[in-house]
Amino acid sequence: MKHAKALLAGIFAGLAAPACIAHSPRYPQLQTSDLQRIRGDVARVGGSFNAVIARERSKKTNSTNKA
Repeated sequence: MKHAKALLAGIFAGLAAPACIAHSPRYPQLQTSDLQRIRGDVARVGGSFNAVIARERSKKTNSTNKA
């Protein structure tokens, strides 16, 4: 009985698939260019790297001062 339910569920899902493709969700239109978005990503990643480097330098400085 479980196999029959699974088979029917698969058949119905297969029949419903074309309807799902025909009604695809609308994605928002992006307001900026690809280059601007990439530059923004690079700036954010660079800022994160700078924050980590500064934190690690301060840890190293603090650990050498304690010794």
